[in-house]
Amino acid sequence: MRKSHLSSSALMALIVASAVPAYSQSAFSQVLVSVTDAQGKPLSGVVITLRSEETGQLRTSRTESNGLFQFANMPVGPYVASASKDGFQSASGVKLYLSLNGSNPLNIRLASVTERTVEVFSSVSSVDPSRSSAATMISPENMNNLPVAGRSFLDFATLTPQVIVESGRGNLAIAGQRGVNTSVNLDGADNNESFFGGAVGSAEGKTPFTVSIEAVREFQVVTDGASAEYGRMGGGYVNAVTKSGTNEYTGSLFYYKRPQNLVALRPSFGVAGSNTIADFKSIQQGFSFGGPLIKDKLFFFVAYDGQRKTTTNNFAWGTSSLPLTLDLTQASDQVLASKGGSYSVPEDSNVFFARLDWVANADNTFTLRYNKSKFNGLYNNGSNVAFETTTPDVVDTDSLVGQWNWTLSSNLLSEFRVSQSGNSLPRVARTSIPRVSVSNVGSYGGNNFFREYEQKRMQVQETITYVAPNYTIKFGADFNKTSIFEIFAGTANGSYSFSNIADFRAGNWSTYDQRFGLGGLTALQSGYFDTSGQEEAYFIQGDFRLNNELRLGVGLRQDQQKNPKFAIANFANPTTTTAPLTAQIPDSVSESPFGWLPLDPRLSLTWTPNSDQGKTVVRLNAGRYSSRTPAVFQYQVYTVNGVRATSIRFTSANQTSLVASYPGFTRGTTFNWANPYAFSSMPVGSSAPKGDIFTFDPNFKNPTTDRFNMSVEKAYDSGWTLGLNTVYARAKQLERLNDINLGTPTVGSDGRKVFPSTRPNPNFAKMMMYVSDASGIYQAITFSAKFDKADSPFSGQFFYTWSANRDNDSNERNFSSYGVQNTQDLMADYSYADTDRRHVFTGFFSYFHAPSKVMSGVNVRYSSGTPYSATAGSDLNADGISGNDRLYWYGVDTGRNTLRRSSYTTVDLKLSRNFSLMNNSKLTLSAEVFDLFNRMDTFNFIRALNGTTYNTPSPSSTGQTRQVQLGVRLSF
Repeated sequence: MRKSHLSSSALMALIVASAVPAYSQSAFSQVLVSVTDAQGKPLSGVVITLRSEETGQLRTSRTESNGLFQFANMPVGPYVASASKDGFQSASGVKLYLSLNGSNPLNIRLASVTERTVEVFSSVSSVDPSRSSAATMISPENMNNLPVAGRSFLDFATLTPQVIVESGRGNLAIAGQRGVNTSVNLDGADNNESFFGGAVGSAEGKTPFTVSIEAVREFQVVTDGASAEYGRMGGGYVNAVTKSGTNEYTGSLFYYKRPQNLVALRPSFGVAGSNTIADFKSIQQGFSFGGPLIKDKLFFFVAYDGQRKTTTNNFAWGTSSLPLTLDLTQASDQVLASKGGSYSVPEDSNVFFARLDWVANADNTFTLRYNKSKFNGLYNNGSNVAFETTTPDVVDTDSLVGQWNWTLSSNLLSEFRVSQSGNSLPRVARTSIPRVSVSNVGSYGGNNFFREYEQKRMQVQETITYVAPNYTIKFGADFNKTSIFEIFAGTANGSYSFSNIADFRAGNWSTYDQRFGLGGLTALQSGYFDTSGQEEAYFIQGDFRLNNELRLGVGLRQDQQKNPKFAIANFANPTTTTAPLTAQIPDSVSESPFGWLPLDPRLSLTWTPNSDQGKTVVRLNAGRYSSRTPAVFQYQVYTVNGVRATSIRFTSANQTSLVASYPGFTRGTTFNWANPYAFSSMPVGSSAPKGDIFTFDPNFKNPTTDRFNMSVEKAYDSGWTLGLNTVYARAKQLERLNDINLGTPTVGSDGRKVFPSTRPNPNFAKMMMYVSDASGIYQAITFSAKFDKADSPFSGQFFYTWSANRDNDSNERNFSSYGVQNTQDLMADYSYADTDRRHVFTGFFSYFHAPSKVMSGVNVRYSSGTPYSATAGSDLNADGISGNDRLYWYGVDTGRNTLRRSSYTTVDLKLSRNFSLMNNSKLTLSAEVFDLFNRMDTFNFIRALNGTTYNTPSPSSTGQTRQVQLGVRLSF
């Protein structure tokens, strides 16, 4: 228990932890006030006032006949409470802090006017007896005292249990779910990218931050038990609230730099010059400022955060285990020599934040928030990727959120929110020549993924809350409309692949891929995509205080995804000559596990035994969660449909039959290495290969996850709180791609099933269909230990999680290919998921050394090895996909994800000291060390089965090396 002593005259008020109803998660806090007399009898008609210490905002009401009253939708921050009633001494000066989604119980015992003066105690339990969800809070103190490499508040999320960064797209994956099924909410608004997945502006983990940590007040990570108010996810989400201005002018100036001479070198892996850091630069700087425009009425807060970072891409043809020595007597190697060379990789960001808060009166408050971020980087850089194959990577986002909180009566509240966001991600190719890729050597030529892309979204939310002493009813609606514009035509300029350096020198390419426009369209015109879709959600949540020990939460939610209604290919007749455009992308709506209503149910039960004086909490949760399907699939079925565009793969046999009509389409010694041939239009004739087409399964549905969670927390007087959390989650209807144009396989000489070279429908190559039949099961046990005591210089949180995550497809919205070995035998791939982490230990702590006045903060992350498969780089089963075929040992499949990479451990350290200046300002000097022990943990391998390269780490496999960041910060 945390205690503080407060002075008052002639009263007795005892504030202790008590039971309150479980609340749904939002951007606010709430308080249940209980007032009794000296004998413990409830007092009605007591006037309760809560006053914000930061803004002066007042909320006043009276207790009801049972002595209770609930304050809901309270802004986060410090408050002062008072209580008064005729015939009793008033209680005043009672301080409490309302944290994000905290329940903050407040029990006051008033003495009669004849009682003597006593001391007032305030205590807050280390366990929240009313919270039903499994959540971890990252407080303002944590964000200030702990090291953070990227100035993103989301970097702290991986310090909480069951949260990882998945390797496929760089998104946060929470509690066993795909990263695209994670939700990030900022001030209650949807902050997710509906086209690609992930947070808005994150660009698959490329941008260091899109919202400055300087603008975030606090946030929490919820892994289980989310109420019906939250959806479009697999059960886990991040909920953050931003800073606002107060009645005092406050601000900061900061500057952080990582000196080049304090950056540890990467291992060279035997490639000369592969570990130089000549161009390294990292500077972060910015400011924040806020205060009153009109005291107690109108407040502002602004922040700017900028990063200027450059790293060196140490280029070398070849790989770490097979470095290439160029033979400059050959024309092919002369081209490689002209294309090579190291280059700098920029990672520059500018983020601006502004917020305006208006307290119109006691019943109406308004908030307007604007955030803009712009990132300039480099796309597709790599140790053996030529500079001309990269593109500038620009990520430009902005968002505007307006909110109106209206207290209609003491029991009825309205929360209305409108948000508008925009997202632009252009990429411009440096050259238009075809890309040339040589296995175990590298690539040069044009980039296949140049594009124009813009997304605009509007969200409207309304939530009504009815508050009673023993229950709360909350219901609301959420409307999302998203407009998407994209021009994208992968491989429009062509792409050659060579199996090895010998074939490259001989000009013998193995495959050539090119996209073509149809119906008179150019390839680029065929990639024009301009559409919109909408999502709707409706929910009702009831939270009931059954007695002093039990709280019950019951909720229902419906999520709808209404997709655009353009025509797509119909595969009803799989042998059709031309797939007619008579189908549509099916809409998706929540599905009850009981099958009788299209609703997602949520249920929670919280037990706080009186016998333990509120120090123990047991939580039970069960619920279904529906995720959204990324809109990138809509683009694919709209453009690559056999009518608008097609993608064709050419082989050596195709080249032999076409070269007479297209003399530039050469192979062998006449191949033009410097300027390879690309078709100006799709080749015609019986010898031309067929193209791929894409569509949706007419029965496609959005993913659902059924989650069951039980946890227990117990607080001790020593300051420690121990916890145990168990999770079982079953995901269904996960998206994957299925090629329906594969024949019946036969068993090959090595024991694998090999598909016939002739397609059942000779009019097409791959007939790809987005289906929703993949599934997964996640099980986890988390042990937690938290320490927090008011008079202690030490605080910390530590988590150990054992988990097993299994599925039959782990793709993160792969829109054009698949990783399943045999799409006709999906269960043969049922194994550990790509995101499986068997053992994970995370934690953080801070310690203040009083004699030196130095604050130290430490982050710890450990993860056991992730799984991977022994795969070949070529297409061994003839399904048209390379890289998904596994090793067979004596006729037996070695299995999916049966091997493990090394474990991963990193420790970060921050040391800081404050120096007091005039007028309550202070100067803070800091030193942060990222990857303190400079561990070379190998998290990736070269997986192709091609001799000595198998299971060999590459220079990009070991992550960042140790870096030191020095900082200075002025706060006032």
